[in-house]
Amino acid sequence: MSWTASALATVDPAPNTLSEATLRRLRADILLRRFSPGQRLMVAELRLAYGVSGTVVREALCRLAAGGFVIGEGQRGFRVAEVSEQDLLDLTKTRIWVEGIALRSAIMFGDRNWEAEILAAAHRLGDVQPWRNPDNSPDLDDRWVAAHRGYHQVLVSACRSPQLLSYRALLHDLSDRYKRLSGMKRDRDLVAEHRALTEAVLDRDADRACTCIEEHFLSTAAASLAQIVNTTSDVEQLLERLRSDIRTGMPTTIAAQGSP
Repeated sequence: MSWTASALATVDPAPNTLSEATLRRLRADILLRRFSPGQRLMVAELRLAYGVSGTVVREALCRLAAGGFVIGEGQRGFRVAEVSEQDLLDLTKTRIWVEGIALRSAIMFGDRNWEAEILAAAHRLGDVQPWRNPDNSPDLDDRWVAAHRGYHQVLVSACRSPQLLSYRALLHDLSDRYKRLSGMKRDRDLVAEHRALTEAVLDRDADRACTCIEEHFLSTAAASLAQIVNTTSDVEQLLERLRSDIRTGMPTTIAAQGSP
């Protein structure tokens, strides 16, 4: 794939401090499951592994704790946040609400350059999705994860709210832990899902686009739930409850606002 360093920089610009670089490396190691959910994170060990001071490591851990990636335990230090069905359900519900608001705003304000960026990002995903790690086929290829993140980021990039986009990015990262857990193993046609979403956005059909993104996120949640709960029927029951919760608590900006 040609979409490597230069394109990745547009998704996650290079860190400009050692503290930021350490934060990103530690976050990536959590997302890639190099540290297991619930695992204790020892400052002394991380300091040696990353070649930085204990102060830099502690700062990174505190910032990750604020974002929900790790749990601070007072004098006992830090551990990786656990995964659970309740956390996944709440995360998915919140993502659908936030993404819907951002997507509607982007559709309203996006210009022709934005449309061209969407087409380019969709093209990068390719005709076979997801890409698998060549060294560990059950796992997702890091390049595809980056391309997928870039695609969804471009869709909402015309939203005129930096604060909303920042919170949205945090939710995306938190959900990435579950996505990695599932490896996108549930039977689905990701190419068709992304094509339908792209077409709805470019048609400026906000209602259809929000429906597409809801189903897209719910399918991803279903794949992750299948790795956490016992049976398929349990997954379906949880999804039905989640759909109801999404509708019941949906912000009026999503539920009532029509296409621009």
